[in-house]
Amino acid sequence: MSRDDRFLAPDDLAARYGDVLRRSATSDLPADEWEDARSRAAESAWGVGGFVTQGSRVLLIRQGRRWSGSKPWIAPGGMLEVGETHAEGAAREVREETGLGVEIDGLAAIQERTFVHEEESREFEFRFAMFDATPTTAELATDPGFDDEDILAVEWFEALPEKTYERDLLTALKKR
Repeated sequence: MSRDDRFLAPDDLAARYGDVLRRSATSDLPADEWEDARSRAAESAWGVGGFVTQGSRVLLIRQGRRWSGSKPWIAPGGMLEVGETHAEGAAREVREETGLGVEIDGLAAIQERTFVHEEESREFEFRFAMFDATPTTAELATDPGFDDEDILAVEWFEALPEKTYERDLLTALKKR
């Protein structure tokens, strides 16, 4: 029997791991980004990623697509796929986007976000599971990500850059 955790309730995921940081927020989405984001969320209500640390350093990526303007640094991650657990998906996404193999050490945080169409009264919910991860390989990819991901850079940071997506969440995770 194949496992499909793509539509698991956040409370059920949290119960598998115990004490995890929980955050919720609401964000407006520009009309030109709405359909792409909504269709991706329809395939899986979950995104997964890795809070990859090595000593005091945190691994972040900079992605070109979907980020108009500032192109912030983000934790590596993407959509949970059919048949994988959240932890498996997080490890896969880190490997695909950075070239690093990682060991998943536990669930660090669950972010629940409601996206609201900026011009219409439509909304959808999306969840992101962030896992603590430790590298098991040392070499970052020289050409990170798949061709359609447009990953511009992968770097280790002692201090989080000012332009970091979900900087408050990553700061809280770094301080633990």
